[in-house]
Amino acid sequence: MQDFRGLSRQAWHHRYTAQAEWTQHIRQYILKKTNPVPGERILEVGSGTGAVLNALSLEGNFYFSGVDLDYPSLSFAQSFFPDFDYAQADGHHMPFAPDSFGFTFCHYLLMWVPSPEEILYEMCRVTRPGGWVIALAEPDHQARIDYPPPLDTLGKRQTQALQDQGVDIRMGRKLRSLFHQTGLAEIEVGILSAQWDALPMWDATEWLMLQADLAGQISPAELVEYEEIDQQAYQAGQRILFIPTFYALGKVP
Repeated sequence: MQDFRGLSRQAWHHRYTAQAEWTQHIRQYILKKTNPVPGERILEVGSGTGAVLNALSLEGNFYFSGVDLDYPSLSFAQSFFPDFDYAQADGHHMPFAPDSFGFTFCHYLLMWVPSPEEILYEMCRVTRPGGWVIALAEPDHQARIDYPPPLDTLGKRQTQALQDQGVDIRMGRKLRSLFHQTGLAEIEVGILSAQWDALPMWDATEWLMLQADLAGQISPAELVEYEEIDQQAYQAGQRILFIPTFYALGKVP
């Protein structure tokens, strides 16, 4: 499978699956709040490898569609989750008629796009009146917390690397403004909760992403040194890595 930012689609699928696990509670909360009827048409914009659609399919009997610009990711999704409908398209201009869906969402997407307000307008266009537009997860990397030192320095370097790639590192805090700008009603915005009841576990997928983000900007030897410090901090029960991650939902008037 073709590499994407130096990682295979399989590696990205592992990452997307992990992210889907992080947002399980907020998905369940939003499903309860919006109460979509069985058989409702649900669209994910930026569906990637289908990991979130698959997780959502385990939580309700709905009709799922995904749209993504990246064909290899869509091909991967089709091979693993063939029961969903997929379309290759830019989220700014989707090939769906107005009012096609009752529930349209994105997941870690708006931070990556140059015109998030245009994506939201298009999500509104394809969602029926009374339906919901949802941003399930948008992080605020500028407010990232890393402990202990020197992992805070590593976190700042990754945040800068993301910004250099075009990521809006303040997207989380902008969600309420964007949803109001789009004209949605009954807007709710919040932050995904974070509790550590037991010792947090070291996450290999986190390091895959970090290596991809910092490729060419940090030496392999320095990265190995940081990784050892990170693992030791987890083992000692000291590690904190917290990136405030916002959700937002609004009803189409």
